[in-house]
Amino acid sequence: NADFAIYTPGSRSGRPVSILDSLAADPDLLQDTEAAVSLVNSAVSSLLGLVGITADPLQSREHILISTILLAAWHKNRDTTLPALINDIIQPPFDKVGVFALENFYPRQKRMELALQINNIIASPAFSGWLEGEPLQIESLLYTAEGKPRVSIFSIAHLGERERMFFVTMLLGRLIGWMRRQEGSGTLRCLLYMDEIFGYFPPISDPPSKKLMLLLLKQAR
Repeated sequence: NADFAIYTPGSRSGRPVSILDSLAADPDLLQDTEAAVSLVNSAVSSLLGLVGITADPLQSREHILISTILLAAWHKNRDTTLPALINDIIQPPFDKVGVFALENFYPRQKRMELALQINNIIASPAFSGWLEGEPLQIESLLYTAEGKPRVSIFSIAHLGERERMFFVTMLLGRLIGWMRRQEGSGTLRCLLYMDEIFGYFPPISDPPSKKLMLLLLKQAR
């Protein structure tokens, strides 16, 4: 009775998935500060991981800068895409980070280097598969346009480790945003099943996906 769809993010072998809107603002999510911060930290960590930067949310100025940019955009209900984020890194919509002037905290030349690193990922022909296809919208993953229930299967075996973490984090973030928009219910609305979960939910280390999974366990039941 259900429609089955197989998605292959970063590849055209199945249904491609576009992650261009994966950083879009979600006003409902901002009502929960913990959820918003967890989502931003995880998204930024996975994005920086994609370019080879291991960043501590409390120590890394790259992480702090991009997190501040995202939260500033979300509080203004302004959607952010990866191309827009690159421009905001070069010219952020604020002139202070904490008590420090922006140029003292992160000089423009260094910001340009970070923007170039992220731009190189987007400009790479190998990344083109991430920028086309169906948007990462939970509603369309659960039901077809005709209202028929859908089983959406994401195959990520072809991706590298960093790319897998990036996509899983983006998907979990979209799922949390969708969850926050739902009213209370005593019936099952959605089931998330993930095989080979260990690398994304390890008992000791703290990869970007872990905080989002903990948030789903606490709030989504």
